[in-house]
This record gives sequence, C-alpha cells and structure tokens, in this order.
Amino acid sequence: MIKHHYEKASRRALNIIWNAAGRYDFDPCFMAFHSNGQADDYFNTIIGLTDKWLDLTEIAAFFSSYAAHPKAGEFDEFLWLGIEDFVYERELPERPALANMRKLRGEEFFKIQQTLSEQQMTMQSMPVYRQQQTRWAEVTGRHLPLLNTREKRMSETLRFSSNNTAGMDVPSKSADTEHVIRIMRVFLQEYFRYDPVADPRIKKELRGWKAWYSRLASQDYRQKDILLIRTGSGLGDPANAVAVRWEGRRAPQHSEKLDAENRAYIESLFGPCRFTETELQQAESLLCTGNDTGCRLWFVNAAAKQAGNARFGMALSDGAREERPHHPDPEIADTLQRMQIQYKNNRRFLQEHRMMINESIKKLSSELEVLLSSFSRGLPENGRTGHLVPEKAYRISLLHDPLVFVREGDVREMHLRVDILLDASQSRMNSQERIASEGYMIARSLLQNHVPVSVTAFRSLRGFTVLEELKGPDDTDCNGILHYYAGGWNRDGLALKAMHYLYNEKDRQPADDLRLLLILTDASPNDTVAGSSFGKNYEGAAAVEDAAAAVKSLRADGVRTAAVFHGSASHLENVYRIYGKEYIRVFSLQQFSGSVADLLQMVLRESGS
Repeated sequence: MIKHHYEKASRRALNIIWNAAGRYDFDPCFMAFHSNGQADDYFNTIIGLTDKWLDLTEIAAFFSSYAAHPKAGEFDEFLWLGIEDFVYERELPERPALANMRKLRGEEFFKIQQTLSEQQMTMQSMPVYRQQQTRWAEVTGRHLPLLNTREKRMSETLRFSSNNTAGMDVPSKSADTEHVIRIMRVFLQEYFRYDPVADPRIKKELRGWKAWYSRLASQDYRQKDILLIRTGSGLGDPANAVAVRWEGRRAPQHSEKLDAENRAYIESLFGPCRFTETELQQAESLLCTGNDTGCRLWFVNAAAKQAGNARFGMALSDGAREERPHHPDPEIADTLQRMQIQYKNNRRFLQEHRMMINESIKKLSSELEVLLSSFSRGLPENGRTGHLVPEKAYRISLLHDPLVFVREGDVREMHLRVDILLDASQSRMNSQERIASEGYMIARSLLQNHVPVSVTAFRSLRGFTVLEELKGPDDTDCNGILHYYAGGWNRDGLALKAMHYLYNEKDRQPADDLRLLLILTDASPNDTVAGSSFGKNYEGAAAVEDAAAAVKSLRADGVRTAAVFHGSASHLENVYRIYGKEYIRVFSLQQFSGSVADLLQMVLRESGS
C-alpha cells in the first residue's frame, strides 16, 4: 500500500476512481498503486465503487479512528478485503466485466508472489497474506490453502456481502455503510480484541467515526499524523497495493498549542535540537520562506540522538536486553520500540551479509585510495630534469631550450569532506536494511582513507523537516548509521537547503577544501504541506523543480552534489532533472562499490581538483 508518489500514475488512478464512482467532482481519500508506481486498475475501481455504494467519508473516518494502533497497516489490509467483497457483489449485476477484472487481479497476486525474495516474503504479515491467498485462490479457482479454525472464521467474516444483515431488497447507501462499519468494528474486536472507539489514545470528545472525520476535514492531517512504520507486509508491497491513508490536503493551520504539541512529539522521537532557540529561529526565517512557508526545521546531532535513546530505555546494542521504551505517551513508546527493532534488523542484515559487505568495503576503499592519490598529485610539468620527451630533443641544440624533460607535479594536500544524506521517508520502508548498509559501506571506506564523513537522515513529519545526524564528521564508529529508520514524508528541497545552510553558517571550512554531498534518494519529493507553487501537496513536477533549484544553489557555492538512486524507472527523469548526470542507479549490493567509485571519480574530476 503506497500513497501517490507518481504524478502520471496518480492521474490514471484518479480517472479510474472517478469513472467507477460515476462522478468527477471529488477528491478521493484513497488511491491504489503497485510498488513499481503503476496504478492498480482493479482496486482503484473498487475505491470508486465504494464511493458509489457506501459513504466514503464515514468509511475513511473509521480507518482514521485506529491510525495510532501499531497494527493499523494490517487492519487496513484485512478490512479492504471485506470492502472489496461487499462492493464487488453489489456492482457485479450492473458491471459483468468486473468478474474478469477480479480474476486478473487474483492471477496477478500469485504472479507477484513468485517474484518476491525470501527477505520480502518474511516482511509480509502472514495473517494478512493467508487471507489474501485464500481470497484470490477462490477467485482464480486454485486449491485453497489449509487454514486453522481461527483463519477460517476470519475468512468468513471478511465476506462482508454474505454477512449482510441489513435485510433490504433495495440497497440503501446509509444502511449499507452502517452495516459495513459495524462488521469492521466487530472484526477488530473479535480477532484483535481492539475497539477503536474505546482506545484511550483517542480523546473522549472525538470518539465515534463522524467526530474523527470532522476533525480530519477541518485541520491538516499532517499536523496529527504519526511516524509511519513498517507494519505487516509493509507499505509498497506489490501483493497488497491498496492505499488506505487519508491524505492531508490543506495548508498548515498553525496554533501555538498545536505547534508546541508537534514540537514535543518531534523532540521525543529524535532528541533535542542541536541549535539554540535563537539559532533555530534564524535558520527558519531564512529557509522556511517561499515554497516552504509554514514549515519548521529540526536539527539533531548524533550525540543527542544516542542520549535520547538511552533516556527512554532503548537498546543501543545487540547485547542490551530488549525492553519497551518507557515513554508516558503510548504512541511515542510504540514508535520508539519500532525504531529499536529496526536498528536490530539493520544490524542483523549487516551480519548476515558481512562477507559481501566487507569485500565491498575493501574494494571501494582500494579504489578510493587510488582515486584520492591521483588527485593529490599535481599535473605533469616541463623541467630541466626528469623523463626526456624524444620529440622535443631537437629543441636543446636548435633552440637552446633545456625544458625538454617532464616530471610529476608537486604533491599537494587535498582536503575532502563527504556528507551522506539519506532519504528516510515512508517510501524507503521496504529498503531500510539495504540503505543503512550502503551508508555504512561508504562511510567505512572513506574513513579508511582518512576522509571525514558525516551521515544524516532526513524526513518531514508534522510539518517539521528533521535532519537527524546518525554519524558525526569526527566519529570513527559507523554503527550509528544502523539507527536509520524510515517514516514520514520527504521535502527534498528544504532538506537540501538546510544542508547548504549548515555548510555556510555552522561548518565553515577553508576555501581550498572540497565538499561533497552524496544523497541516497528515490527522486520523488513528497510532503503534505503545500507551497505556493504546488497546489494541494508538495509533489510532482513542481517539487522536482524545487529540489533541482536547491542542488543548483549548492553547486554554485562549490558543494559537489551527486546521488545514488533507489527508485522506480518512472522517476529516472526526476533524478536527471534534479542531479543531472551526476548520479548512479544501483540494483544490487554486489555492484555497489564499483558504481560509487565511478560516481566519485566523475564528480571529483569535474570539480577541477
């Protein structure tokens, strides 16, 4: 399940939803995409038909009512199976072609499952997978999987159409909506012992789905979102490509109380800001203007991050006893625990692939040594001694010119500093271990060549663009990089501007030093806070242009900027527009070291050093 990162695919998804709904005057709450960015035709049709047969406003509000629950992603996927069943049975008499669409979607499910790696399979929620497997096996005529008693009952409950107790020959949209919401609530109570309305995290005055929707519709949802986490099979999983998140559409509605709540939330997750209050206000006054008006910034250094982890009882190493972080807010405690689990997953991935990773570090270190050595030597010079240039020998007697020899130029000291910037947004959820390992490999290789390197993760959450330093430039230990954790949005332009600000205001270096900024990105800027050029959200072509302008400004100020691209082929135009030819696309860890070395060589040569 993924939100619409892809402008072209979004238009297609929207047209499918509008066509199925039979109206073109609304902004749908949900869109469905496959992990490759392509619109999911069948489930977008189901979303449109949901608006036709049910009150989509109240359905959306029910989904929002349990958004703070750790299993929210799994709940979404279960319940959409039930809604799909109900809407399909309602629409089939009027649209017989829907049966073929449904069968094709079932075939696609099994086809995609065959292409998943073992790691991707283990990332799936098995209870969700079993229900999906059962549903699509029924649709395609395959043998049903063996289910235990609980799984059979769940499958029967998720047949919303056969559980219809409305008792009406003529369907009523209002009655059907009430019926579906009642089943969804019973499903969560019976199989997960969870009642969204009774959740203590939901304020008393907002209990009930209508009150929840009223709140969401009147305020920017960005102000109330949580740090999105990998749940179940993970957002973006091809087999579960249904988007079920309500997306904030309005410009930020600030209040002092709300801003204070959001700031406290950010500080609880990431630690205190490295700037004083005056310094932070100065940075925001310079950077949060124009397209970024209304946004906030938060800068966290590695030491503060580690101290914050310890303060809330988060394990800092594999040897530590795992305990639930002791934060008074259960939502924050849940998220901190997920961060702790992801840190362990990153460490485990590094350990499981240690031979390949160590070999890549060795190879990249060796190539960097040769590369940096070549840039430390000056260009060849003509002189009175050295190696004779035969074709110039005649100049000695004829022109009395002794400069017919060539010798190596004087060795010069090159001061290089590298900063690695990791996109840590929601779209990176299914690649967290790989991205953390790649940042680790680059940093280790540079350190072995005595090159200072820092690693920073960035994300946007509740209106704050957070730059979270995982490894400081003076740290010799790279294990902090393994605290990389994906969640939230990615406002690339503001993050790049913030890095530029750090170079100019906080980390001034001698004029002859060379600064290199390397971004690991999917080249898909996306945030729910709008800007003057973006319309509803920070996304699409306007967001790409905003990021490109930030890169151009960095380069104009002497900061070499390049990208390691992890993303869909549909975003290749984006990465070229933002970074020009200074990028590589990496498909596997095996090719990583060689590709990065080639990229660094290209960037350094063009630097004129």
